[in-house]
Amino acid sequence: MELTLQQISDMPDDSYIYVDVRSEIAYQHGHIANAVYWNGIDNITFPENKRIIVYCTYGENSIPLVGKLKKRGFGAYNLSGGYREWLIHNSEELSDEEVNRYNRQIILPQVGSDGQRKLNNAKVLIIGAGGLGSPAALYLAGAGIGTIGIMDADTVSISNLQRQIIHNTENADQNKAESAKLALQKLNNKITVKAYSYFLTAENAEEIISKYDFIIDAADNFETKFLINDVCVLLKKPFCHAGIMRFEGQVMTYVPEEYPCYRCIFEEIPERGTIPNCSQAGIIGAVAGIIGSIQALEAIKYILGIGELLIGKMFIIDGLSMKTRIAEFAVKNKNCKVCGETPLIKTLSKTPSIQYELRESKKMSLYS
Repeated sequence: MELTLQQISDMPDDSYIYVDVRSEIAYQHGHIANAVYWNGIDNITFPENKRIIVYCTYGENSIPLVGKLKKRGFGAYNLSGGYREWLIHNSEELSDEEVNRYNRQIILPQVGSDGQRKLNNAKVLIIGAGGLGSPAALYLAGAGIGTIGIMDADTVSISNLQRQIIHNTENADQNKAESAKLALQKLNNKITVKAYSYFLTAENAEEIISKYDFIIDAADNFETKFLINDVCVLLKKPFCHAGIMRFEGQVMTYVPEEYPCYRCIFEEIPERGTIPNCSQAGIIGAVAGIIGSIQALEAIKYILGIGELLIGKMFIIDGLSMKTRIAEFAVKNKNCKVCGETPLIKTLSKTPSIQYELRESKKMSLYS
């Protein structure tokens, strides 16, 4: 009643036919070569004198159907291990270890082996290894992003560990970027992790950001957030912004030349003292985990070219009530200094009127 791939490989190619009983979407995104999509027993004409090999995702849900086909007189068999097992043996350019490590996402119709290769070849830069950067980095490493850059000049303190889960007690007083690198390499030793143990500045931003495919704004101060935005707009790099405070969080994504950028919405760096920082207002670590994970998901969706990104809109969550909403920003700000009709910011080096006052203090910190 069940056949393994090894047993099937010993059979003549013209002696059997595969029947895919997964959803139509799953079938359209990837299936065994020449497999027939199952749309009901009365809608398929099976070739005579051929074995019918039925498969689902894991080889379990297809078993009852095999029994029904046998009762009707068909020579039906179940594929042991299902489509997942076939993927493991037929994923070109992916090693057996990679397929085994990533198989839970490879079996998704929106990913597949092609999508996994895209992830393996992608480069993502995470600016900030704190509350947002921690979950974002861990999930991107777990997904197999080939190169992850992580940038932070601060050192790990015990007060960070309530929310910055990539670090641990043993790494206290160590640079956060280096600490994060160690954690990511332990999680996935098949990826490349680059640590930048210094601040992002107007002098180094273009050189560093230009090397990556997608940027995650996990910074904890407004100056860096505006700098990330402006450089990404100028270099036409996609990025995902996020912010958290108390029990609340927000996320938005920018794709080059599509919809508003961060500066379109917030326009200018707030004056000192006008917005409390997390050390003053407080933050629940789980909210940082939720929002940072969404940032990782946005990066993965962009790389794979799937789903609906948070472009032209901002996802907002209140963790106390679990109420969420989407704020729409469908139109660019024509007066935006970097992407408006008459932009003032055309290059960082030649725009002395635009100041990115990056400080080591946390006085302007909002999102740590």
